[in-house]
Amino acid sequence: MKRLIALLLAFLLSMGLFGCGVSEKEESSSPASQQSSQPAEEPSVPSTKVVVDGLGRQVEIPWPLERAVVANRYNSELIRACGAIDRVIAVDTNTAQDRAYWSQFDPDNVIGKGQSELNYEKIVELGAQVLITPKNGTYEQDEQKLAPFGIKVLVVTGWDAADLPNQIDAVGRIFGVEEQAEELKTFYTSNLQTLEDCLSSLTEKKTVYWEYGDPYTTCIPGTSNDGWHNMLVMAGAENLFGDASLAGKEIDPEQILLSDPDLIIKTSSGPALKNTGVYTPPTQEMYEEIVGEMLARPGWENLKAVKEKNLYCTTGFCAGGLGKLIGALYTVKWLYPELTQDLDPDQAFAQWMAMQGVEPVEGHVYRMP
Repeated sequence: MKRLIALLLAFLLSMGLFGCGVSEKEESSSPASQQSSQPAEEPSVPSTKVVVDGLGRQVEIPWPLERAVVANRYNSELIRACGAIDRVIAVDTNTAQDRAYWSQFDPDNVIGKGQSELNYEKIVELGAQVLITPKNGTYEQDEQKLAPFGIKVLVVTGWDAADLPNQIDAVGRIFGVEEQAEELKTFYTSNLQTLEDCLSSLTEKKTVYWEYGDPYTTCIPGTSNDGWHNMLVMAGAENLFGDASLAGKEIDPEQILLSDPDLIIKTSSGPALKNTGVYTPPTQEMYEEIVGEMLARPGWENLKAVKEKNLYCTTGFCAGGLGKLIGALYTVKWLYPELTQDLDPDQAFAQWMAMQGVEPVEGHVYRMP
């Protein structure tokens, strides 16, 4: 019996040793075994991606995009509302000046004053992957200057009231935040639809004289103030100087007296750099000074809009919000109060501020007393 057990143990031991020996030999000699012992390679991640910008241009950009520089406050607002502002490393002075609204950006570390005055050396020094700039900037020149450094230029025009859904889509594509961009676009289109519903029964358009900054600086189609013209059109207004042939010419102040507009709007920079806008509104004294200068102009005391107190001041910050839709909502409310009883521009402005992560702020709209 003992001998049988000993033979059985010997047999099992020899089989175990043999099995181990074959396994080691196969692992060391079989190419298939050698390959399976190595960790599987991760699938390659593309280093570039072709995106379509706001002008419809196909641009191959580094991907994922992590280091963008942005010109124009309107563009930065769209990017922040889409949740991608953490990938913007620097902006222009016109944007960074607003410390309450853009605290994350250093006004001493900017890419230039604005979209037409860029510091290319600074953009290169910052290690930017792309520059995002509006169509009224110098994007063709920007491409020539930045191409040797591999920095791509993308055109997004966040102030373009006539094409804003497309600009929002472009932001979604550029940063890969299509879902957030779609939500923002829904906010825009739903407010626009409300405005259009209010105007559905409109039979006769009223006239508006709009002014920005210096006296008699107005909005003419095809100029740098084209977006403000589109704002008036969106609001169902007839722009007093909406003739594109006036581009590049000085307007005739007498035309305002002869046309006698239904509404006068003065858009002010307030405490901001000229023709820009900041979160902090002008003071009451600033508004009074602005209105006082306008009322002192020859013949203005006899204008219908003045007599009926349909002279309003607002800021580029407020009225320019979300591609000037906020400004259009205020304009249509002032022009056609009988058609817009359920329209609330203040609420839309407050919602837009919430999307920017700041508290709603009063004081951006003023009516002459």
